Amino acid sequence: VPALTQELETMVTDDMVLIQGGTFKRGCDRFGPQHGAPEQKIHLDDFWIDKYEVTNKKFENIFPEHFLRRSIFSDCDNCPVSKISWYEAADYCHLIGKSLPSEAQWEKAAGSGKGCEFPWGKGFDLVNPPARGGLKLNDKASPVGAFPPNQNGLYDTAGNMWEWVSDWFSIRFYYADILHNPRGPMKGLMKVRRGGSWSDSVIAMNSGYRDWSYPLSRGFNDIGFRCAINLKTLGE
Repeated sequence: VPALTQELETMVTDDMVLIQGGTFKRGCDRFGPQHGAPEQKIHLDDFWIDKYEVTNKKFENIFPEHFLRRSIFSDCDNCPVSKISWYEAADYCHLIGKSLPSEAQWEKAAGSGKGCEFPWGKGFDLVNPPARGGLKLNDKASPVGAFPPNQNGLYDTAGNMWEWVSDWFSIRFYYADILHNPRGPMKGLMKVRRGGSWSDSVIAMNSGYRDWSYPLSRGFNDIGFRCAINLKTLGE
């Protein structure tokens, strides 16, 4: 049985990265209280997170009907899935034994504590862009993994698709003293999305920048997701 358990864990965590727990600084004050403030120290336990944004092909292995409504802006098999609601993203992760990452988990995996910078550091070269973004609707998404990974081995944490995370949006919550594995408020109207997209501004690709959208809508051409696993859940 232990060997089988190990094999199942290996299957589930294939194409995932283990992010070591610890304390890191999240946020960026210069984005203001809605989009990045306050900078604060957060403690997280170890967790796994997908290397890649979930693709159309992988999503349609679970929800085949999505094939009929693929976005024309992200339509290849290996392109990141979009035109899905937050609830569909959460369902997909749950059905394969994972969950959406918390906002704090996503930011630690993306930026490792430098919220005012991009995952690769400072600066964005418009001639040789390091990520798919800043295009302002002039183009479309790239297949996942088309740009170099960040220092944790994750691809497309800046640009390509915004990514749904598990947290409800609430300015008040960020100023509370919940600094150990924060999961966001218990309820809300909007769900947080992170990372910027092919269609958005360069500033949105900074690791500490947040935005939000209505979770029931499946009309977004520029919001996808990736899944995570809390290590304690895996070991139980």
